[in-house]
Parts: sequence; structure tokens; C-alpha cells
Amino acid sequence: MAKVQIVSLENAPIVDSATGTHGVAETRAVFAKERDPLHMRTHALGGDATLEIDGSDADYVAYIWKGAALAGGTLLEERASLVVEKGAAVTIRAASGGATVIVFNLNGRPDAPRAGGHVHLLPSERVPRVLDMGGSGNAGGALHADCGCPTCEVWLHENDFYKADYEVPVHSHTEDEIIFVRAGSMKLGNRLLGPGTTLAIAANTKYGFKAGPEGLSFVNFRAKSPTHVNVDNTHRMDEAELWRKAVGSPDYLELADS
Repeated sequence: MAKVQIVSLENAPIVDSATGTHGVAETRAVFAKERDPLHMRTHALGGDATLEIDGSDADYVAYIWKGAALAGGTLLEERASLVVEKGAAVTIRAASGGATVIVFNLNGRPDAPRAGGHVHLLPSERVPRVLDMGGSGNAGGALHADCGCPTCEVWLHENDFYKADYEVPVHSHTEDEIIFVRAGSMKLGNRLLGPGTTLAIAANTKYGFKAGPEGLSFVNFRAKSPTHVNVDNTHRMDEAELWRKAVGSPDYLELADS
């Protein structure tokens, strides 16, 4: 794939919704081509619509961007998430006001697949989150999946940058990644990327960005535990270790417990 691909939500094609989807729903395939190493779809669900997430072929991570949904008896509001492992499935129901759900997965099988078979729920109040990450007062973060689960291997974190023009220096990561702008905007070169914009960035691609005038909030998906590398390749940092030290590991609810 290209080193950096950018897709706005309105330009992503509308496709047939997954089997098991009922009610008013619109599914957009943001990244879903065979050549895309990571896949992402958005599902805009009307009130009480249902969506089945079937992990028969891979581990999936779903993130509640807008509204709220129910999985079993557990309410998942904005900024909540769930992991549907390979070999498991779950049907979620949008609340009366509807929900927009972002679903990520690896296209293909991991090199060393884990056992799978579970559904992990992470309501927004259980997400390990810190409002001041690094002590500068300029950034916060949250960790939804850290590749540390013994039965699944996925990564999802959030970053919040509060200050206009806050700059993230040029760097790279050792894994392919998808960045979804959930609020504010991202300055990438001469482009200003607003909410709903998605970037697919190939492993080992050097890039940097700034927060837009309203700040920036995004979610970041990877299929393996990543390493952060600075611009001149002189410093490598285990991101899982960094995030766990900053916010702790996710403490999931299992679907059977809901």
C-alpha cells in the first residue's frame, strides 16, 4: 500500500451491512481492500438497530464514536470499546438515540494466532485514562487494548491534544497503523484533517503532525504491539511499556458477566 493513505468519511464507499444487522444502518468501508493490511469500517446505526460483529476470521476491535450501544446488559457509551476475538461473535444494539461504531481488524491471520474465543467489554468508565500524559498539561491518553491479552493480539489507544498547533515530532512505528480523527483536527503538511478522517500509515513510515486550532483527539489501531522510533533511528521505545506505565492495562468485562 501507499505509505500514507487518507480517506474522509464522506468519500468512503457505502457497502452492504454485515449479516445480522437489522434496522436502519449505514456501513462505510473506509479501508477494506484486499491490499489493505488493516481494515476499518464505520457503522452508523439508527435507534435500536443491531450489528453483529463476527470474529470468525480475525480479532476485531470496535469503538463507540458517537451515541451508545448495548452488548448483553452492558451499556457502552461514547469512547467505550469491545474486543471480539477470533472464534467469537457478539450482537450489539444501538440505544434509542443511535450509535456510530468504528470496527478495526487485521486483514489476514497473525503470524502466531492466540486462542481467541472471548468477547471483552470496556465501558467508558473502565477505560484506563489520564488527562495529563507526560506532565506538560498539553496531552491526555487512554488505552483500550495493549496486545497483552493471552487470547487476542490487538492494540487501540486514544490521544487528546488540547493546545492548538501542538506538535508531534517526526517519528515512525514498527507496525502498520490506522489513525481515526474523532474530534478537533490534525494538521498534516498543508492539509487540515477534520473529524471522521482516517489515515492508514505503513510500518516504518516517518511522519509528524500538529493539532488543529480546536485541538485534536484520535484513536489509533495496530494489530501488533508497536515500537516508537525517533526521526534519526537513534532511540526505540516499547509503546506497550510506556502506556501501561502511564495509564495501566485495560480491565475488561467479559460478555458472560454482563
